[in-house]
Amino acid sequence: MAAAAVISFSLASCSHNISGVNSSDPYVAEQAQKAQLLQDQANTQERLVETEKERLKVLKLQLDGAKQNLKGRKAANKV
Repeated sequence: MAAAAVISFSLASCSHNISGVNSSDPYVAEQAQKAQLLQDQANTQERLVETEKERLKVLKLQLDGAKQNLKGRKAANKV
């Protein structure tokens, strides 16, 4: 759920539009389109990174729980 929240927040906060895409000057329009494409790619990559960070946090929590479980099992077998 946390990953979904991060993604939805990222989508809402990363919708920056580059001005000039609809310019009557073809060079300005082309450069603005390139800039917009790069901005969109950067936004997508940022969302992916945030999602992977959340996934890593979950895995670390699961690992900590597994280690604690193992520690408890070992202690129980020594008694």
